[in-house]
Amino acid sequence: MKFKLLGLLLLCASMYSFAQLEVGNVNINFGKEVTAKKGTVVQIAGEIDGVTYALASKKETYYIETFDATTQDYLNSEQIEFDKVNGSKVSIEDLAVMEDKIYVFASYYDKKNKQHIFAAYEVSKDLKLGAVQKVMAVDVVSKSKRGQYFFEPSHDGLKYLLMHVNIDDRKEQLRYDINLIDKDLILIQQDYSEHQFEDRKDLEFSLDDFEVNEYGDIFIVLSDSWRNKKEKTTETHLTVHAYYASKNYVREVINVDLKGKKVLNCNVINTLDGRLQLIGFYSGLRKSGKSEWRIEGIFDVALNTADNSVVKEVFNEFTFDVKRKLIGERRAKKGKDLEPFYRNTHLIERDNGGVIVLSEWYTRQIGRASGGLISFTPITYNTNEIIVTALDANGRLEWSNVVPKEQNVSVVQMSIGLFAGGSNGSVSVGVGVMFPLSVLGEGPEFLSSIPLYENGKLSLLVNDDPKNIGITDMDDVRKVRNVKKMIPVLFVFDDATGKMERFDPTEFKKRQLVLRPGVTYKRGPGEYLIFATNKESKQLGKLIVQ
Repeated sequence: MKFKLLGLLLLCASMYSFAQLEVGNVNINFGKEVTAKKGTVVQIAGEIDGVTYALASKKETYYIETFDATTQDYLNSEQIEFDKVNGSKVSIEDLAVMEDKIYVFASYYDKKNKQHIFAAYEVSKDLKLGAVQKVMAVDVVSKSKRGQYFFEPSHDGLKYLLMHVNIDDRKEQLRYDINLIDKDLILIQQDYSEHQFEDRKDLEFSLDDFEVNEYGDIFIVLSDSWRNKKEKTTETHLTVHAYYASKNYVREVINVDLKGKKVLNCNVINTLDGRLQLIGFYSGLRKSGKSEWRIEGIFDVALNTADNSVVKEVFNEFTFDVKRKLIGERRAKKGKDLEPFYRNTHLIERDNGGVIVLSEWYTRQIGRASGGLISFTPITYNTNEIIVTALDANGRLEWSNVVPKEQNVSVVQMSIGLFAGGSNGSVSVGVGVMFPLSVLGEGPEFLSSIPLYENGKLSLLVNDDPKNIGITDMDDVRKVRNVKKMIPVLFVFDDATGKMERFDPTEFKKRQLVLRPGVTYKRGPGEYLIFATNKESKQLGKLIVQ
């Protein structure tokens, strides 16, 4: 009897330790264990009437799971099953909560009409799918050249922007189609734009980013560059297509010429002061006019949305200290620049009118496919250090720092076409695009970071190896060997100076819950939902920033 009581006490203590996590000024309280037999949460979509809705997956099978919005306790699960539409297989794209409506969005190829279709299935309160509803149809050449859909909700979550992008690299052509819909799937606005680029030396073109704000205004950013051998320079152009709700969505075109620089990437944020800020990395040019293909620094171009005028165009070279941390003191002293493997994961508006840019080292290594009719492809995702850059209201570099980490995870995907994700040839779309839906649940969701900007202070929550406790120097960081044994670590930044402080958990156990930064949902100021797992358990939690 004594041994039984002791075992019960140990079990209760173990359950309590799993029920909450604390690191720095962040507390996470978890609900009861998810008892669904199949599926792991890969997306938290939102809440309606005290119920949290999430998307879960197990390989290629998806489920809708629900949780109590107050306690985070697991409630129910229902498998998502699609019937073929006119003989075509349907693939899931998104789970979205729009005010009082829940939708599963999916896509399929209509062979008869040669169309790429984006469809919606309304979800009932008992988690059943309604009839398929066609939301958008785009004429395409063939199934293999059907392009790709991108999508995101407006800032207030009441509208949903759909974008279809198709690129023909051989013909130097780019076309996008957009549909803006409301919660009832009623079309608010639609448009398309075709671009034929002139075949020139070192020509590159892309659709870099898009955004829809709380007013329903749509902004789309394109770029193109080519080498002018005669003038010994590289010509770079940013083009913004602005659709203002107050102007009946008539397309307005804003052109920005960036002379003497080569844009490597560009993302957009519409700030509260009515400015549209285009932010990204740039490369310097050689004497021949050819790009160095190295990151020299970060630029900030701001447009006034009242009259579409360019109000600032600032180029900031990375500081010696940042370069020293990333490429070593000797190379930094020689003026060497950074390798072009960083992508902007988040643009965060600061309370002082500036912007914080989070840029993470990211590579994806694709192995050789094996198998017959159904092929399997190994992929390794690497997400290492994060450059944190703080720009002031005028776009000038105020401070920068580096969060040290070295993470990677390998997955095996059936058919390489299943993980196109946020890129397609020359196309790169969307701030915050992290990992394709088809690989979430297999490991990549443990990587990257959760930015927490509260009360004018940035905190960055990441997973790290316990062997790195207390380490803030890049040279001392050990690579994470097993992502499922990581612990949560918090990096806090002084908003005035950029000084960084690391906080490790006061207590952790070998089999404690491991956070999944790729599965996060912001409920409100200082409050987030997060999903965590270990070998025995999986739970939804509420993260509070004190």
